[in-house]
Amino acid sequence: MKGRRGLVAMTLVVFLGLALALGVACGGGVSQKDYDAVKQQVATKEQELAKAQQDLQTAKTGAGGGQQQITALQQQIAAKDKELADLKLSQTQAQQKKPLIWTETLPTPAPRPTATPRPPGFVAPTAVPPPAELVNEVVPFTFYVEQLTGHQTSSVVQFPSCVPNSQFRRGAHIVWRFEVFDTSTGKRVTGLDKDATVKLVLPNGEQKVAGYSKRGGIGPWMWAAAWDVPPDYPLGTLDYQIVVTKGGRTGTFDQDNVALVRAATATAAGIDSRVQIVE
Repeated sequence: MKGRRGLVAMTLVVFLGLALALGVACGGGVSQKDYDAVKQQVATKEQELAKAQQDLQTAKTGAGGGQQQITALQQQIAAKDKELADLKLSQTQAQQKKPLIWTETLPTPAPRPTATPRPPGFVAPTAVPPPAELVNEVVPFTFYVEQLTGHQTSSVVQFPSCVPNSQFRRGAHIVWRFEVFDTSTGKRVTGLDKDATVKLVLPNGEQKVAGYSKRGGIGPWMWAAAWDVPPDYPLGTLDYQIVVTKGGRTGTFDQDNVALVRAATATAAGIDSRVQIVE
């Protein structure tokens, strides 16, 4: 029974350590609940270790159960030392990767005004149809693309990690996660397509070859590429592209073609949904 309890305790230690490790590997940030749980585990494990060391000292003075008990206690202490070291490492990593969270109190918004009733006989205008060049365009590939902040070595405080975002600070480690679909087959382009090349092309001409892997090691399979924003990189829009070549065909994802506000109107509207490098 004692052996089973020890095994269960070790399993819990490993599980909590793994939970923190996954949070840190995702780019920083664990929940306060998980952090407090490991902190409590560290304190408990320190108490258990101190008690085992006291029991060992008692056994060595001859008041215990002899050499067999001494050997068993030495084994317990070695195991608890290892568990405690693993927990402290997870706790240290969590402290270094606490997420950036902020709040702002805003005044209660005014209720929306009552809509003005339409006059009798009102006829709604006909919706403008999409242009023919959009409707009839045939594309070789379609894309799903998202960007998020990953683990970075910069000391600059970044936005919360592992969350899709369009704003990044200098020094950030930007990760692109995306899917590519071949419209001629209706299938995904994957790492098994040996004739396919998938690249992230940055405004400075730098190219990053994308890899195909499970997201975070446990999630869905996706393409991924990453880039560290230089500390002196110009602020503003990051005009990147994703270029796919397969079977003699080339497709390009250009965020300016799908952005909420295009480059031509972004300045006038005061809004831009494309990826931005900000202060």
